[in-house]
Amino acid sequence: MVDTRIIAHEFDFMAPRSVSEVLDLLGRYGSKAKVMAGGTDLLVLLKMERIAPEVIINVMKIPELDYVKEEGGLRIGAATRLRTIRDYCAKQRIYAALHDAISVLGKPQVWNMGTMAGNLCNASPAADTAPPLLVYNGRAKLLGRSGERTLGLGEFFKGVNRTALEEGELLVEIQTEKISERTGSAFMKMSRVGADISKVTCAVAVEREGNRCRSCRIALGAVAPVPMRAKAAEDLIQGTEVDDAVIEKAGRQVAQEIRPIDDVRSTAEYRRDVAKSLFKDVFSKAWARAAGEEA
Repeated sequence: MVDTRIIAHEFDFMAPRSVSEVLDLLGRYGSKAKVMAGGTDLLVLLKMERIAPEVIINVMKIPELDYVKEEGGLRIGAATRLRTIRDYCAKQRIYAALHDAISVLGKPQVWNMGTMAGNLCNASPAADTAPPLLVYNGRAKLLGRSGERTLGLGEFFKGVNRTALEEGELLVEIQTEKISERTGSAFMKMSRVGADISKVTCAVAVEREGNRCRSCRIALGAVAPVPMRAKAAEDLIQGTEVDDAVIEKAGRQVAQEIRPIDDVRSTAEYRRDVAKSLFKDVFSKAWARAAGEEA
């Protein structure tokens, strides 16, 4: 179906060339302004008349926010397009889960326009890039006129479509910790069709030594008010010799930890069943990748 809706609401559109200009504009307009990166979420909200800002501040023409680099971990600028991030992760085996997630996040048109910062700031429980970043111990670097602060993503997400961003603040960088070369990671989603909003998502990052799991991180999306870690399930796997019984037990724990709801896409009971099965598939893929096997 073709979307024939138009944006009826009038607003001023500004395209500053530096972060300091953005902060000046946010200080001037406050809650009357919305920051736009790729616009793949914001424009939908405008068309549906869910928001009505007086000013839209486009950050996509700011060179200092457009980069992907290694600096004690992955560093991604807020204006970096998803395709750039995907291409970078395709060459770095340790970031396989993030590559998986972007690859199923919409179509190439979304990769060419959308940004990871926008995906996170929209704070959908189903944000596909959130679970991989959670298993990489991701952080959000925020900048305001009073200074900067860095929050773990567990602190950044506050609820459905709510973040810890304060008025006048801008998300400028997404960070991960330095990841061991012995780490394998993977991401999968369950949705009605490939590019649809996720019913359940899961990411796993594991570090292995032979058949023993040195560390394990598990994150899920669309199963709670915010993307979440399944820490009790992680504890069941870490330090163990991995076999089918361990994975099965961890899968049952994942299903117990999540907090799904009934909505138009799925029932809570269905999401629990899917989360258990999806985790086992994702873990197996990450486990194989940690041994250098492509899976």
